[in-house]
Amino acid sequence: MGGHWTRMARTTDAQRTTRTNRAPQLRYVRTFDCDAGRLWKLITRPELLSTWLGPAVLSDTQRGAFTVATGPRTQETGIVTTCEPPHYFQAAFDDPPHRSSTVLVDVVPALRGAHLILTHGGIRHGLIHHYDLFWTAALGRLRQQAEVGT
Repeated sequence: MGGHWTRMARTTDAQRTTRTNRAPQLRYVRTFDCDAGRLWKLITRPELLSTWLGPAVLSDTQRGAFTVATGPRTQETGIVTTCEPPHYFQAAFDDPPHRSSTVLVDVVPALRGAHLILTHGGIRHGLIHHYDLFWTAALGRLRQQAEVGT
């Protein structure tokens, strides 16, 4: 692992939370070497989002609908349900005929850099591994983008 990984205040790889009354969730905590404003732009602007998450299209900017390519032949569609710039947003990932899963992303300013907390909850058991691989790779690409120009 490179030097940037060792300087992080705290990194938590996928913490799996399973309770008898809740669907599993994945939680990632990362510290980035850029300010919170830059991190917010990277996670909310479609042209920047596409550089690390995958090709992203906001299909309805008024209502927050989106499509993101998550693999060679897979994509996620959903809608942003809550957005409080520049602190957090929540999105629902469609999973017909099942209930949508929920992604909550928090950006927290730090003394050096910014923290990102991503929680993906309500995931069907059969998709946990898929999303863990997806988010781990995507957050690695986000780290690279955050360091550009810093």
